[in-house]
Amino acid sequence: MTVGKRRKYLSIKIKHFIMLATVLLFALITSGCGSLIKMANSLPGRDTSIEERNFAVALHYLRSGNESGARDLLERVVDAPPLTGVTDEALFRLSLLSLRNEGGRGESRARALLNRLLNEFPASIWARQASPLAEYLQEAFTLRAGQRQVKSLRNQNLSLNRDNKELRQTIERLKQLDMELEQKIRR
Repeated sequence: MTVGKRRKYLSIKIKHFIMLATVLLFALITSGCGSLIKMANSLPGRDTSIEERNFAVALHYLRSGNESGARDLLERVVDAPPLTGVTDEALFRLSLLSLRNEGGRGESRARALLNRLLNEFPASIWARQASPLAEYLQEAFTLRAGQRQVKSLRNQNLSLNRDNKELRQTIERLKQLDMELEQKIRR
């Protein structure tokens, strides 16, 4: 490689390095305090638990739209020993994600998670936010149970009406047969 080509190659490398450094600096500046907090939390003197890391990644997944990944990590957080400030928020967020469960168990799972939040972390801000939601879900559950009972009673009523109609028809046939029998006996 000639000296001229080598200088040109080094000049291009330096320009790329400066451009990369500028982009990284711009990204750090525009990402706000969150990056600085993350960097401070990752310093050797700061010991973060697995639950805190799982929770942070779950929040990242939620922001990026990966609800199933977030749900899995939040499940791990709430299954671990309770950690105030992490487990309470994880319970709340997981209850909201559970509401989307199309399998039918979502609402009952959300109610159970909210009740756990209210019982284990009564002083948490997440418990204060969960309280009206838990009441609403309980009322909706009660309403659905009432609707199921009304439907069951309607079905029973229809069945009894059919049975009554059949019995009336049978009674009419018996009356008719009784009258025919009386007429035969008189002859």
